[in-house]
Amino acid sequence: MRDKLASVLAILAVTCTAIAATLILVGPAVAIAIGVISALALAAWLWTASPQNAESDSVLGPYLLSVPLLVGLEAIRYMSGWVGFLATEMDPLLDSSFAMTDASWFIFFVVCPVTLMLAGGYFLTKRHHLGHYMAWWTALFVTAQGLVQLVADFLTGRPAGVHTLPGAVAALALIFSGIVVCQRLLSRKAASIPLPAAMTVRQRLLWSLFFVAATALYGVTLMRQAGPLPVIIIVGSMLGGLTGWWFTTARRPADPSRAVPMFLILLTLFYIHVGEEALTGFNGAIASLSGTPWSDYDFTLLIGLLGPVVWFFAAWSLWKRQPIGNFIYWFLIIGMILGEPTHMVLFPVLAMNKFGIGYEYFSGMYTALFPMIPAILALVTIIGEGRRASVQAAQ
Repeated sequence: MRDKLASVLAILAVTCTAIAATLILVGPAVAIAIGVISALALAAWLWTASPQNAESDSVLGPYLLSVPLLVGLEAIRYMSGWVGFLATEMDPLLDSSFAMTDASWFIFFVVCPVTLMLAGGYFLTKRHHLGHYMAWWTALFVTAQGLVQLVADFLTGRPAGVHTLPGAVAALALIFSGIVVCQRLLSRKAASIPLPAAMTVRQRLLWSLFFVAATALYGVTLMRQAGPLPVIIIVGSMLGGLTGWWFTTARRPADPSRAVPMFLILLTLFYIHVGEEALTGFNGAIASLSGTPWSDYDFTLLIGLLGPVVWFFAAWSLWKRQPIGNFIYWFLIIGMILGEPTHMVLFPVLAMNKFGIGYEYFSGMYTALFPMIPAILALVTIIGEGRRASVQAAQ
Protein backbone atom coordinates (compact mmCIF):
# COMPACT_ATOMS: atom_id res chain seq x y z
CA MET A 1 0.00 0.00 0.00
CA ARG A 2 2.80 2.39 0.91
CA ASP A 3 4.63 1.62 -2.37
CA LYS A 4 1.51 2.40 -4.37
CA LEU A 5 0.95 5.66 -2.48
CA ALA A 6 4.55 6.67 -3.18
CA SER A 7 4.00 5.87 -6.86
CA VAL A 8 0.82 7.98 -6.98
CA LEU A 9 2.61 10.92 -5.40
CA ALA A 10 5.53 10.54 -7.86
CA ILE A 11 3.10 10.41 -10.79
CA LEU A 12 1.27 13.54 -9.61
CA ALA A 13 4.53 15.42 -9.04
CA VAL A 14 5.97 14.57 -12.47
CA THR A 15 2.66 15.20 -14.25
CA CYS A 16 2.07 18.60 -12.64
CA THR A 17 5.66 19.63 -13.37
CA ALA A 18 5.37 18.49 -17.00
CA ILE A 19 2.07 20.32 -17.48
CA ALA A 20 3.44 23.54 -15.98
CA ALA A 21 6.65 23.39 -18.02
CA THR A 22 4.73 22.65 -21.22
CA LEU A 23 2.28 25.47 -20.54
CA ILE A 24 5.12 27.94 -20.13
CA LEU A 25 7.44 26.72 -22.89
CA VAL A 26 5.10 25.35 -25.57
CA GLY A 27 1.53 26.46 -25.05
CA PRO A 28 -1.86 25.55 -23.54
CA ALA A 29 -3.02 23.05 -26.19
CA VAL A 30 -0.16 20.60 -25.62
CA ALA A 31 -0.35 21.10 -21.83
CA ILE A 32 -4.08 20.27 -21.84
CA ALA A 33 -3.45 17.16 -23.96
CA ILE A 34 -0.79 15.94 -21.54
CA GLY A 35 -3.10 16.58 -18.60
CA VAL A 36 -6.03 14.69 -20.14
CA ILE A 37 -3.94 11.65 -21.13
CA SER A 38 -2.21 11.56 -17.73
CA ALA A 39 -5.51 11.84 -15.84
CA LEU A 40 -7.14 9.07 -17.88
CA ALA A 41 -4.09 6.83 -17.42
CA LEU A 42 -4.09 7.44 -13.66
CA ALA A 43 -7.80 6.67 -13.41
CA ALA A 44 -7.43 3.47 -15.47
CA TRP A 45 -4.47 2.31 -13.42
CA LEU A 46 -6.17 2.97 -10.09
CA TRP A 47 -9.35 1.27 -11.31
CA THR A 48 -7.69 -1.89 -12.63
CA ALA A 49 -4.75 -2.12 -10.17
CA SER A 50 -1.31 -3.41 -11.17
CA PRO A 51 -0.88 -6.85 -12.75
CA GLN A 52 1.07 -9.37 -10.75
CA ASN A 53 4.33 -11.09 -11.60
CA ALA A 54 4.20 -12.84 -14.98
CA GLU A 55 0.97 -11.03 -15.87
CA SER A 56 3.10 -7.90 -16.34
CA ASP A 57 5.28 -9.68 -18.87
CA SER A 58 2.41 -10.12 -21.33
CA VAL A 59 2.13 -6.31 -21.50
CA LEU A 60 5.82 -5.74 -22.14
CA GLY A 61 5.95 -7.12 -25.70
CA PRO A 62 3.38 -4.77 -27.29
CA TYR A 63 4.58 -1.94 -25.03
CA LEU A 64 8.13 -2.23 -26.37
CA LEU A 65 6.87 -2.43 -29.96
CA SER A 66 4.87 0.77 -29.55
CA VAL A 67 8.08 2.80 -29.09
CA PRO A 68 9.67 2.09 -32.52
CA LEU A 69 6.23 2.39 -34.11
CA LEU A 70 5.85 5.88 -32.66
CA VAL A 71 9.32 6.98 -33.76
CA GLY A 72 8.69 5.44 -37.18
CA LEU A 73 5.52 7.51 -37.50
CA GLU A 74 7.47 10.62 -36.47
CA ALA A 75 10.05 9.85 -39.18
CA ILE A 76 7.29 9.62 -41.80
CA ARG A 77 5.80 12.86 -40.49
CA TYR A 78 9.17 14.58 -40.64
CA MET A 79 9.77 13.53 -44.24
CA SER A 80 6.31 14.74 -45.25
CA GLY A 81 6.72 18.26 -43.88
CA TRP A 82 4.98 17.72 -40.54
CA VAL A 83 6.95 20.46 -38.76
CA GLY A 84 5.79 23.11 -41.22
CA PHE A 85 2.23 21.77 -41.01
CA LEU A 86 2.23 22.09 -37.21
CA ALA A 87 3.79 25.55 -37.38
CA THR A 88 0.88 26.68 -39.53
CA GLU A 89 -2.02 24.81 -37.95
CA MET A 90 -0.97 25.04 -34.29
CA ASP A 91 0.45 28.54 -34.26
CA PRO A 92 -2.62 30.08 -32.54
CA LEU A 93 -2.43 27.39 -29.83
CA LEU A 94 1.28 27.77 -29.09
CA ASP A 95 2.97 30.19 -26.74
CA SER A 96 4.10 33.33 -28.53
CA SER A 97 7.71 32.69 -27.49
CA PHE A 98 7.75 29.12 -28.85
CA ALA A 99 9.22 28.74 -32.34
CA MET A 100 8.27 25.55 -34.14
CA THR A 101 11.59 24.50 -35.68
CA ASP A 102 13.00 21.09 -36.52
CA ALA A 103 15.02 21.07 -33.29
CA SER A 104 12.21 22.30 -31.00
CA TRP A 105 9.73 19.84 -32.53
CA PHE A 106 12.21 16.99 -32.12
CA ILE A 107 12.94 17.84 -28.47
CA PHE A 108 9.42 18.51 -27.21
CA PHE A 109 7.32 16.25 -29.43
CA VAL A 110 9.65 13.26 -29.89
CA VAL A 111 12.48 13.05 -27.35
CA CYS A 112 10.40 13.97 -24.29
CA PRO A 113 7.56 11.42 -24.74
CA VAL A 114 9.85 8.69 -26.06
CA THR A 115 12.26 8.93 -23.12
CA LEU A 116 9.28 8.73 -20.75
CA MET A 117 8.10 5.60 -22.55
CA LEU A 118 11.57 4.03 -22.38
CA ALA A 119 11.87 4.80 -18.67
CA GLY A 120 8.37 3.41 -18.18
CA GLY A 121 9.46 0.24 -19.93
CA TYR A 122 12.27 -0.12 -17.40
CA PHE A 123 9.80 0.06 -14.51
CA LEU A 124 7.51 -2.36 -16.33
CA THR A 125 10.31 -4.93 -16.59
CA LYS A 126 10.72 -4.55 -12.83
CA ARG A 127 6.96 -5.11 -12.36
CA HIS A 128 6.76 -1.77 -10.55
CA HIS A 129 3.61 0.32 -10.09
CA LEU A 130 5.13 3.14 -12.15
CA GLY A 131 5.61 0.75 -15.04
CA HIS A 132 1.96 -0.29 -14.96
CA TYR A 133 0.85 3.35 -14.91
CA MET A 134 3.18 4.11 -17.85
CA ALA A 135 1.68 1.17 -19.74
CA TRP A 136 -1.73 2.87 -19.55
CA TRP A 137 -0.21 6.27 -20.36
CA THR A 138 1.67 4.90 -23.36
CA ALA A 139 -1.37 3.03 -24.69
CA LEU A 140 -3.48 6.20 -24.55
CA PHE A 141 -0.69 8.40 -25.92
CA VAL A 142 0.13 6.27 -28.97
CA THR A 143 -3.57 5.78 -29.72
CA ALA A 144 -4.04 9.55 -29.63
CA GLN A 145 -1.01 10.04 -31.89
CA GLY A 146 -2.40 7.60 -34.42
CA LEU A 147 -5.79 9.31 -34.43
CA VAL A 148 -4.16 12.73 -34.85
CA GLN A 149 -2.28 11.42 -37.89
CA LEU A 150 -5.43 10.04 -39.51
CA VAL A 151 -7.32 13.27 -38.89
CA ALA A 152 -4.45 15.35 -40.30
CA ASP A 153 -4.16 13.19 -43.41
CA PHE A 154 -7.80 12.73 -44.33
CA LEU A 155 -9.98 15.27 -42.51
CA THR A 156 -8.01 18.50 -42.87
CA GLY A 157 -6.96 20.62 -45.80
CA ARG A 158 -3.44 19.23 -45.75
CA PRO A 159 -2.33 18.38 -49.31
CA ALA A 160 -2.07 14.65 -49.90
CA GLY A 161 1.51 13.69 -50.63
CA VAL A 162 3.65 10.64 -51.18
CA HIS A 163 3.90 10.02 -47.42
CA THR A 164 0.16 10.01 -46.71
CA LEU A 165 -0.34 6.25 -47.16
CA PRO A 166 2.73 5.21 -45.10
CA GLY A 167 1.64 7.66 -42.41
CA ALA A 168 -1.84 6.14 -42.31
CA VAL A 169 -0.44 2.60 -42.13
CA ALA A 170 1.92 3.60 -39.30
CA ALA A 171 -0.93 5.36 -37.52
CA LEU A 172 -3.16 2.28 -37.71
CA ALA A 173 -0.32 0.07 -36.45
CA LEU A 174 0.24 2.49 -33.57
CA ILE A 175 -3.46 2.50 -32.66
CA PHE A 176 -3.49 -1.30 -32.77
CA SER A 177 -0.47 -1.50 -30.45
CA GLY A 178 -2.21 0.83 -27.98
CA ILE A 179 -5.35 -1.31 -28.04
CA VAL A 180 -3.32 -4.49 -27.50
CA VAL A 181 -1.54 -2.95 -24.49
CA CYS A 182 -4.92 -2.03 -22.97
CA GLN A 183 -6.28 -5.51 -23.68
CA ARG A 184 -3.26 -7.13 -22.03
CA LEU A 185 -3.59 -4.88 -19.01
CA LEU A 186 -7.22 -5.95 -18.60
CA SER A 187 -6.87 -9.65 -19.45
CA ARG A 188 -4.45 -10.58 -16.62
CA LYS A 189 -2.94 -13.34 -18.72
CA ALA A 190 0.52 -14.52 -17.78
CA ALA A 191 3.19 -14.62 -20.46
CA SER A 192 6.11 -16.94 -21.01
CA ILE A 193 9.04 -16.52 -23.36
CA PRO A 194 10.09 -19.84 -24.91
CA LEU A 195 13.79 -20.57 -25.04
CA PRO A 196 15.06 -20.46 -28.64
CA ALA A 197 16.97 -23.36 -30.10
CA ALA A 198 20.72 -22.86 -30.21
CA MET A 199 21.90 -21.45 -33.54
CA THR A 200 24.13 -23.54 -35.74
CA VAL A 201 27.41 -22.18 -37.06
CA ARG A 202 25.79 -21.73 -40.48
CA GLN A 203 22.97 -19.66 -38.96
CA ARG A 204 25.44 -17.50 -37.09
CA LEU A 205 27.40 -16.94 -40.30
CA LEU A 206 24.26 -15.91 -42.20
CA TRP A 207 23.24 -13.49 -39.45
CA SER A 208 26.78 -12.11 -39.42
CA LEU A 209 26.64 -11.47 -43.17
CA PHE A 210 23.33 -9.66 -42.69
CA PHE A 211 24.80 -7.50 -39.92
CA VAL A 212 27.89 -6.72 -42.02
CA ALA A 213 25.67 -5.69 -44.95
CA ALA A 214 23.55 -3.48 -42.66
CA THR A 215 26.73 -1.94 -41.21
CA ALA A 216 28.06 -1.21 -44.70
CA LEU A 217 24.77 0.37 -45.80
CA TYR A 218 24.60 2.54 -42.71
CA GLY A 219 28.26 3.50 -43.06
CA VAL A 220 27.92 4.51 -46.72
CA THR A 221 24.81 6.59 -45.95
CA LEU A 222 26.52 8.31 -43.05
CA MET A 223 29.70 8.88 -45.08
CA ARG A 224 27.74 10.70 -47.77
CA GLN A 225 26.04 12.89 -45.20
CA ALA A 226 28.69 13.59 -42.57
CA GLY A 227 32.12 12.52 -43.78
CA PRO A 228 34.57 10.02 -42.25
CA LEU A 229 34.75 11.27 -38.64
CA PRO A 230 31.42 9.89 -37.31
CA VAL A 231 31.63 6.89 -39.63
CA ILE A 232 34.86 5.68 -38.03
CA ILE A 233 33.30 5.84 -34.56
CA ILE A 234 29.89 4.35 -35.36
CA VAL A 235 30.94 1.69 -37.85
CA GLY A 236 33.84 0.74 -35.59
CA SER A 237 31.36 0.27 -32.74
CA MET A 238 29.13 -1.87 -34.95
CA LEU A 239 32.02 -4.12 -35.94
CA GLY A 240 33.13 -4.35 -32.32
CA GLY A 241 29.57 -5.23 -31.35
CA LEU A 242 29.49 -7.91 -34.05
CA THR A 243 32.65 -9.46 -32.61
CA GLY A 244 31.25 -9.42 -29.08
CA TRP A 245 27.95 -10.90 -30.26
CA TRP A 246 29.68 -13.72 -32.18
CA PHE A 247 31.59 -14.96 -29.16
CA THR A 248 28.86 -14.53 -26.53
CA THR A 249 25.16 -13.91 -27.11
CA ALA A 250 25.13 -15.50 -30.58
CA ARG A 251 25.70 -18.77 -28.81
CA ARG A 252 23.61 -18.05 -25.73
CA PRO A 253 21.16 -15.11 -25.89
CA ALA A 254 21.32 -12.64 -23.04
CA ASP A 255 18.92 -13.20 -20.16
CA PRO A 256 16.00 -10.80 -20.95
CA SER A 257 15.16 -10.25 -17.29
CA ARG A 258 18.61 -8.71 -16.82
CA ALA A 259 19.45 -7.36 -20.25
CA VAL A 260 16.22 -5.55 -21.19
CA PRO A 261 16.00 -3.29 -18.09
CA MET A 262 19.64 -2.28 -18.53
CA PHE A 263 19.15 -1.73 -22.26
CA LEU A 264 16.10 0.49 -21.68
CA ILE A 265 18.04 2.68 -19.24
CA LEU A 266 20.88 2.89 -21.78
CA LEU A 267 18.43 3.90 -24.53
CA THR A 268 16.76 6.48 -22.30
CA LEU A 269 20.03 8.20 -21.45
CA PHE A 270 21.31 7.94 -25.02
CA TYR A 271 18.16 9.46 -26.53
CA ILE A 272 18.43 12.36 -24.10
CA HIS A 273 22.00 12.73 -25.38
CA VAL A 274 20.76 12.76 -28.99
CA GLY A 275 18.32 15.47 -27.95
CA GLU A 276 21.19 17.59 -26.63
CA GLU A 277 23.06 17.08 -29.91
CA ALA A 278 20.01 18.20 -31.91
CA LEU A 279 19.50 21.23 -29.68
CA THR A 280 23.13 22.35 -29.83
CA GLY A 281 23.92 21.65 -33.49
CA PHE A 282 26.11 18.55 -33.32
CA ASN A 283 25.96 18.10 -37.09
CA GLY A 284 27.24 21.63 -37.67
CA ALA A 285 30.02 21.15 -35.13
CA ILE A 286 31.14 17.92 -36.81
CA ALA A 287 30.94 19.59 -40.23
CA SER A 288 33.26 22.34 -39.03
CA LEU A 289 35.84 19.70 -38.10
CA SER A 290 35.52 17.41 -41.12
CA GLY A 291 34.74 19.99 -43.81
CA THR A 292 31.78 17.88 -45.00
CA PRO A 293 28.42 19.71 -44.77
CA TRP A 294 25.89 17.82 -42.63
CA SER A 295 22.41 19.34 -42.82
CA ASP A 296 20.00 19.57 -39.90
CA TYR A 297 17.45 17.58 -41.90
CA ASP A 298 19.82 14.66 -42.58
CA PHE A 299 21.01 14.56 -38.96
CA THR A 300 17.50 14.61 -37.50
CA LEU A 301 16.22 12.00 -39.93
CA LEU A 302 19.11 9.52 -39.71
CA ILE A 303 20.41 9.94 -36.16
CA GLY A 304 17.31 11.23 -34.43
CA LEU A 305 14.57 9.15 -36.07
CA LEU A 306 15.49 6.29 -38.43
CA GLY A 307 18.39 4.97 -36.37
CA PRO A 308 16.36 4.97 -33.13
CA VAL A 309 13.58 2.99 -34.83
CA VAL A 310 16.07 0.11 -35.10
CA TRP A 311 17.52 0.66 -31.62
CA PHE A 312 14.11 0.69 -29.96
CA PHE A 313 12.91 -2.31 -31.94
CA ALA A 314 15.99 -4.09 -30.60
CA ALA A 315 14.57 -3.83 -27.06
CA TRP A 316 11.59 -5.97 -28.12
CA SER A 317 13.89 -8.32 -30.05
CA LEU A 318 16.16 -8.66 -27.02
CA TRP A 319 13.12 -9.47 -24.90
CA LYS A 320 12.32 -12.27 -27.37
CA ARG A 321 15.96 -13.52 -27.31
CA GLN A 322 16.39 -12.86 -31.03
CA PRO A 323 19.75 -12.30 -32.82
CA ILE A 324 18.94 -8.72 -33.96
CA GLY A 325 18.30 -7.53 -30.43
CA ASN A 326 21.38 -9.25 -29.06
CA PHE A 327 23.61 -7.77 -31.79
CA ILE A 328 22.32 -4.22 -31.38
CA TYR A 329 22.63 -4.60 -27.62
CA TRP A 330 26.31 -5.35 -28.13
CA PHE A 331 26.72 -2.57 -30.72
CA LEU A 332 25.33 0.09 -28.39
CA ILE A 333 27.35 -1.20 -25.44
CA ILE A 334 30.56 -0.79 -27.45
CA GLY A 335 29.36 2.51 -28.90
CA MET A 336 28.60 4.01 -25.51
CA ILE A 337 31.88 2.87 -23.95
CA LEU A 338 34.19 3.81 -26.82
CA GLY A 339 32.23 6.44 -28.75
CA GLU A 340 30.71 8.73 -26.14
CA PRO A 341 34.01 9.79 -24.48
CA THR A 342 34.97 11.36 -27.83
CA HIS A 343 32.74 14.28 -26.84
CA MET A 344 35.21 14.92 -24.02
CA VAL A 345 38.62 13.86 -25.30
CA LEU A 346 38.53 13.92 -29.12
CA PHE A 347 36.14 16.48 -30.59
CA PRO A 348 37.13 19.39 -28.30
CA VAL A 349 40.83 18.66 -28.89
CA LEU A 350 40.35 18.60 -32.66
CA ALA A 351 38.55 21.93 -32.38
CA MET A 352 41.42 23.32 -30.31
CA ASN A 353 43.98 22.33 -32.93
CA LYS A 354 41.91 23.48 -35.91
CA PHE A 355 40.58 26.80 -34.61
CA GLY A 356 43.26 27.77 -32.10
CA ILE A 357 40.81 27.97 -29.19
CA GLY A 358 40.85 26.62 -25.66
CA TYR A 359 39.14 23.52 -24.35
CA GLU A 360 35.47 24.47 -24.80
CA TYR A 361 32.03 22.94 -24.85
CA PHE A 362 31.38 20.64 -27.80
CA SER A 363 27.85 19.64 -28.78
CA GLY A 364 26.62 16.67 -26.73
CA MET A 365 29.29 17.01 -24.06
CA TYR A 366 27.00 17.43 -21.04
CA THR A 367 25.11 14.15 -21.43
CA ALA A 368 27.74 12.05 -23.24
CA LEU A 369 29.05 10.00 -20.34
CA PHE A 370 25.77 9.03 -18.69
CA PRO A 371 24.91 6.22 -21.19
CA MET A 372 28.31 4.70 -20.41
CA ILE A 373 27.13 3.70 -16.94
CA PRO A 374 24.48 1.13 -17.98
CA ALA A 375 26.71 0.09 -20.90
CA ILE A 376 29.56 -0.86 -18.59
CA LEU A 377 27.19 -2.65 -16.22
CA ALA A 378 25.66 -4.52 -19.17
CA LEU A 379 29.09 -5.57 -20.41
CA VAL A 380 30.02 -6.88 -16.96
CA THR A 381 26.72 -8.78 -16.81
CA ILE A 382 27.19 -10.41 -20.22
CA ILE A 383 30.73 -11.48 -19.38
CA GLY A 384 29.59 -12.85 -16.02
CA GLU A 385 26.75 -14.82 -17.62
CA GLY A 386 29.17 -16.25 -20.19
CA ARG A 387 31.58 -17.40 -17.51
CA ARG A 388 28.81 -19.02 -15.47
CA ALA A 389 27.55 -20.80 -18.58
CA SER A 390 31.07 -22.09 -19.32
CA VAL A 391 31.44 -23.40 -15.77
CA GLN A 392 28.07 -25.13 -15.93
CA ALA A 393 28.93 -26.69 -19.30
CA ALA A 394 32.25 -27.95 -17.94
CA GLN A 395 30.56 -29.48 -14.92
